[in-house]
Amino acid sequence: MIAREVMMASPVVLHPEATVAQAMVDAAQSELDVLPVVDGQGQYIGAVAKSALIDSASRNCRVADLCCTDTLLCAPEEPVEYLRHDASSAVPHQTIVVVDRSGRFHGVIPSVHWAVDEAKVQSGHPRSPLEVRTSQMHLVWRCLECGAQETRNVGLPERCPHCGAPASEFALHTED
Repeated sequence: MIAREVMMASPVVLHPEATVAQAMVDAAQSELDVLPVVDGQGQYIGAVAKSALIDSASRNCRVADLCCTDTLLCAPEEPVEYLRHDASSAVPHQTIVVVDRSGRFHGVIPSVHWAVDEAKVQSGHPRSPLEVRTSQMHLVWRCLECGAQETRNVGLPERCPHCGAPASEFALHTED
């Protein structure tokens, strides 16, 4: 599974100079537990957990002061299965941030579940690479008029490229 195929390309991002109060307003619009921090030029700075924002609500500080660099990063073309994830880490990596080699932010892969195929382990295979499953990996936009499918990570199409149906005729569909 390639990162760009399963990432959310337009999640809510926080700005390093924003106050905690401003960031909490932005964070409330997102279902992510960890939000990327991105500067005005699109460069990835780090990430902030929503819980850190809540814990710092009474402090007069900036998002950059809460920014954590202990996130799992990958390039847009990188296979997610081969990331080095420490399953015993005190900080479970459930969100992967997609950043290119120049540090430019591209998106996030939310709700990552790391699992090991126990049948393989019992037959002598090593415990890595880990199998990765995300809640986003099989969702596509499907046109209700003609059945055409569009990749979810590029956003809701304005019109169906096959039949011209408007965006209101698209629904999320689970691809099996």
